[in-house]
Amino acid sequence: MSNRTFRINDSGIVHETVDGEVIVIDLESGVYFSLTQSAADLWSALVEGATPAQLADLLAARYDAASADIDAAVAAFLAELVAERIVVVDVGAAAAPPAAAPTAGAARRPFAPPVLSKYTHMSDLLLLDPIHDVDEQGWPNKKAD
Repeated sequence: MSNRTFRINDSGIVHETVDGEVIVIDLESGVYFSLTQSAADLWSALVEGATPAQLADLLAARYDAASADIDAAVAAFLAELVAERIVVVDVGAAAAPPAAAPTAGAARRPFAPPVLSKYTHMSDLLLLDPIHDVDEQGWPNKKAD
């Protein structure tokens, strides 16, 4: 696995974790994403600057799967995040310290590859300018063209 790091794209990406689910919104496109389970675990480590190798180590410590399966899942997930412009390669950044492993005796959970769930059905509302693009009734009522 590569030792390069990734960072959240500073250009219009916001995120919040609520009850273990990460919600990521692209403010430029109005698309939002949901990350749960292993994807949420990876996101937390990505925010801290973990390398792909550290991400794989984190999943290997928490989930029961072959290392090759985990490596492939991490690589595919990172490629998807980059393709969606959610994260970018952070050239020259120092890698974060390795993520803490679960406490001794903690049971490893069954592994499901990380999934980036993409939602576009609210993009018109998320992109709507609440001052200039609404009718007299206000947001979320779009002004007639």
